[in-house]
Amino acid sequence: MPRITVIIPTHNGADRIQETIESLAHQDLPRNEYEVIVVDNASTDDTKTVVEEVSRKHGLEVCYIYEPQLGLHNARHAGARNARGEILAYTDDDVICDKVWLRELLNCYDSDKVGCVGGKVLPTWEVPPPKWILRYPGALALLDHGDEVKELKWPEAIYGCNFSIRRDVLFAVGGFNPDSFGNIWLGDGETGLLRKVYDAGWKVVYNPKAVVWHRIPAARLTLDYMKRRFAYQGAADAYTRYHYRGVGRLELVLHGLVFMGSAVIFGLLAMLTVPAPIAVRHHQILRASYCWSRAGYTLRLLYDRQLQALVAKERWLENDR
Repeated sequence: MPRITVIIPTHNGADRIQETIESLAHQDLPRNEYEVIVVDNASTDDTKTVVEEVSRKHGLEVCYIYEPQLGLHNARHAGARNARGEILAYTDDDVICDKVWLRELLNCYDSDKVGCVGGKVLPTWEVPPPKWILRYPGALALLDHGDEVKELKWPEAIYGCNFSIRRDVLFAVGGFNPDSFGNIWLGDGETGLLRKVYDAGWKVVYNPKAVVWHRIPAARLTLDYMKRRFAYQGAADAYTRYHYRGVGRLELVLHGLVFMGSAVIFGLLAMLTVPAPIAVRHHQILRASYCWSRAGYTLRLLYDRQLQALVAKERWLENDR
């Protein structure tokens, strides 16, 4: 049985996933100690063909699974159900894993009190990034908690493209919370899972030697892309608040109006700071995007019964089919 299972969710990732699989074929861990699962989440491109070709080229046995129900958490859970390893290592289809990535993740599970381990997520830029965008590494899924192994404390996080967890822990806490459904963002994903892991008393460890490089294309280095990312975060934060506090109509109205008003104010500030540096104007625009999204999500909860049910649901791993 493999010690660790790598799970790569992908949606139309035919043009990205090749390098990810290649990097996993060159891990310094013996092949019999890890397995690789690619979960194709309702792709309409040639993902399956690419996976088969690159795995055959590098002599790496890859388990291909097709998950028709769109949603990142659905893909992640499909991989977990089919995994044989005690440890599950999640990554994305646009990363390159360091050759010692798996070994370094496993090294931190020396205590049976450790539930999750993650590491650095460093950038590989397609083009040089504009200086203003470097202020927001989290929006680009970049992570660096320093150069020492350390136990994290809530709300310190590890990211989904470099995220490992004991399989038993994942099932015990009910899996990942919902995340993105295509281009729609409805929940707090691995952040919600991490909170459940912390609440259950498990340790979360950061290992700086467990590195993956996240490929950042030029399309993500724009104001429009960052506005979408901030809007996603606004929706995720709204989900988090009402998932744990419940949905009260008066609070929904008040919070919806507060965030709507904040969005207007930040939008006006962006217009009034035209002579200011571009970083200042962009920051106000991004804050407005966050607030508009959070306001919209909050006010939808007043009437959208389907969204109310999604926010209230506790466990997803057993019931996302």
